[in-house]
Order: sequence, then C-alpha cells, then structure tokens
Amino acid sequence: MLQTKTKNYLIFTDLDGTLLDHNTYSTDDAKEMLEYLKLKNIPLIIVTSKTKQEILKLRKQLDINYPFIVENGAGIFLPEDKYFKQINMGKTYSETLCFLNQYREKFNIKSFFDMSDKLVSSLTGLDIESSILAKKRDFCEPFIIEDESKIEELKKLSLKEGFDIVKGGRFYHLITQGQDKANALIKLKNLYEEKYHKKFTTIALGDGENDKSMLDISDISVLIKKFDGSFIDYDKKDLIKTQAIGPAGWNEALKGILCK
Repeated sequence: MLQTKTKNYLIFTDLDGTLLDHNTYSTDDAKEMLEYLKLKNIPLIIVTSKTKQEILKLRKQLDINYPFIVENGAGIFLPEDKYFKQINMGKTYSETLCFLNQYREKFNIKSFFDMSDKLVSSLTGLDIESSILAKKRDFCEPFIIEDESKIEELKKLSLKEGFDIVKGGRFYHLITQGQDKANALIKLKNLYEEKYHKKFTTIALGDGENDKSMLDISDISVLIKKFDGSFIDYDKKDLIKTQAIGPAGWNEALKGILCK
C-alpha cells in the first residue's frame, strides 16, 4: 500500500498539458494520484489561465472543493459554503479590453472577446459549451496575433499602461503587470498557514512558459514533459522533470514525491 511521507503539502497544478491531456483534456492518466489525494485529504489547488466558470465545471467533474486560482494568477476564489470569496490580484476585464481595443487593427489581433464560440472551439479543441465558459472572463484576455515578430513591440506598449503579455500553451495572454501564478500561490499559501497555524510544503506542477514563476518559488517543482515530447527552456535546483507526458507525467511525479 502507498504511504504518504509525513509533511503538510499544498499541491498547485496547471491544467492544459499538465493535469489535462493537451489534445483530449482528459485526466484519465492521472486517475491514480487524483484518488490518492482525495483519500489523504491533500489540497489540490488549480492554478490556470482558464476562467472561474471553466473551473467550476471541472471541480464538479473531479469532485474537489479546494480554493483555485484563475486567469494566470489574476483572481483567487475561496469556497465559503455555497459561495466564493474572491480576491482580486489584477485589473478588471473591462480595463484589459480597453487597452487591447486600442491596438486590435494595428497589430491584427483577435481575442476571445471578438471571436465566435465556434472559432474558440476550433482553436482550443473545446466543445461549444466549454468554449462559451472560456469566454466568460473576469480579468485577462487570451489573443492571437497575425505577425508574432511584433509581440515584443506590443509587450512594451502594454508595460507602459500597467499590463504585461505572457505566452501560454495556445495563446498570448494580456495580464496585469506584476501579476503571475507565483504571487497568487504565495498569497494562498499564507492564507492556509494563517488558518491552520502550521507550515505547508508547496508542490507546483506545470509545462508552460506561464508556469515558470510558480515553479521558481515552490518548495518542490515539477516540469511536465509536453505533448510533443519536449520541455520548455527552464531549470532550477532539484527540478523534477517527468519521463511521461502530460497527466501521465503528473501522476508519475506526485507518486514519486508523496509515496514510498
């Protein structure tokens, strides 16, 4: 029987390409350790570029009731009975769109706001229902740009107005300057430690450029092998790199960390 090593863990996980298969969005290959975390009551905290509405649906499917972090660290949601306490870490969606709208034509940008549900579905591989949820945003905006060589120019403009641009698995994301998964992770870890009056060891798992910040500050960091068999360009002391891809790698890493 698998035995948990004696520490208080908080697990922070990216979704697409990490806990969710890049192509099918399935968690089947992570089933063993998902069940194990439930059995041991180890908090599984989703940290994603996805929206609150998308995560509410996924939490039901996974049968988990822990806090979660959305839109690349822009918002933290804490379960409180039937409702959620919301902690804002970034600018509002209307502010984000206001900036982006200034440059749509100049840079030939298309973002979720002006994409049809069908186009979002085509670009993401999500079904229509899930695409509608992906468009219900509170903070940040995913977009594509026709000429990617111009992204640095747009990034400089964004920084002047308190924004920033990060690259995710499929899209660029316009976010608040200084906002990232790491700051939200630290905030939530502190809330846990204040509430339970004990120290927690953080484990972070991710596969993308926008996961680097939370991998940097976590006690244990896991870099997941991407769907094409590659890794992003990232390294740190004691970094764990998975042999398997996506959710299979997620399962492999957590089993090695948590179990003897």
